[in-house]
Amino acid sequence: MKFHCIILPLAFLFACNTSSQKTTADSSIVDGVKDLVPVAPPPSVDQQVAAQVQAQDTLFEDGTMPASWSAAGFDDPDGFKLFLLRFKDWVKNDRKDSIAAHIQFPLREYKTEKSFLASYGKIFDASLKARVDSQRLDRIFRNSQGAMIGSGEIWFAPLPDGYRIIAINK
Repeated sequence: MKFHCIILPLAFLFACNTSSQKTTADSSIVDGVKDLVPVAPPPSVDQQVAAQVQAQDTLFEDGTMPASWSAAGFDDPDGFKLFLLRFKDWVKNDRKDSIAAHIQFPLREYKTEKSFLASYGKIFDASLKARVDSQRLDRIFRNSQGAMIGSGEIWFAPLPDGYRIIAINK
């Protein structure tokens, strides 16, 4: 759109006439604006992950504060949050072997890795996948039994051989 303006300095009035002719942008104007308004580059994936992992714990929806990480046996909360990010990716992409490799068998309903793998599709249905995906890292419930996702569907604990799933309540 092209503007034609007449400025009348004595009367402090102006009149504009617009026409529907298309014009091309003057790149010198755009380049000049770029210098005036610095644009930060978008955060990298590493920066986004670091921000999630290092975010302070927030209150739960009911107004309660999470227990301390040490009370749940976790000496490295950031390490556990990084593990949870990997776990969320495994669930999203159905990497059931990776998930099974991080389960402390026997579980109540799944005594062996083979029984877990055979039931994987039933366990990790759309609703559980959505719960895992929506779990905020700054709102992880924990107590002396470990840390959980959702409303206790999946429990984790730090064991000598790494973080492990210790319960699946489906």
